[in-house]
Amino acid sequence: MRLMGCMVGHSSTVGDEEREQRKVNKQIEEQLQKDKQLLRATHRLLLLGAGESGKSTIVKQMRILHIDGFNEKEKKEKTCDIRRNVRDSIEIFYDHVEKCWADRGVQTCYERSNEYQLIDCAKYFLDKVADIRQTDYNPSEQDILRCRVMTTGIFETKFEIDKVRFHRSSRMAYREQQAKIHRLLWSPAHAKTR
Repeated sequence: MRLMGCMVGHSSTVGDEEREQRKVNKQIEEQLQKDKQLLRATHRLLLLGAGESGKSTIVKQMRILHIDGFNEKEKKEKTCDIRRNVRDSIEIFYDHVEKCWADRGVQTCYERSNEYQLIDCAKYFLDKVADIRQTDYNPSEQDILRCRVMTTGIFETKFEIDKVRFHRSSRMAYREQQAKIHRLLWSPAHAKTR
């Protein structure tokens, strides 16, 4: 009869590897605990509302006030959106030129802009159109704050006010996603906001 066996040696290399693995495991466990504590201390905000109700503007304001605003690259990236806001404003005037022309002039037309849903930043950007048209135009934080861009996805922003952490989520435009809002509210990503 033949016996088969296995000999296990306890070399110092195996002991060193095991100690290193335990050390790494302990560090991971400690980091997980810190992350859990940070997550528990974070307030989650879910902003819902119709288009142009100010959801994204609130986030931009929090960023300007609590996260050092926007860097030069981000400002450059907003140039196209701001110019699109100017174009959209002009197109609305053009689409309603007869109504505007029959009135007392462009300023009176602007005063009545609620009759044809002129975007809220129209006057601001139309007053700055000469600057915006310049090839070296660089948006200010105020320009970015007033810029309108339809939210088309889930965006998250984290900020802190007086050592209280906030985590804000924004969902795509309400009109186009009414059926998905209910599913969003009950999704695991927003379970903690309920």
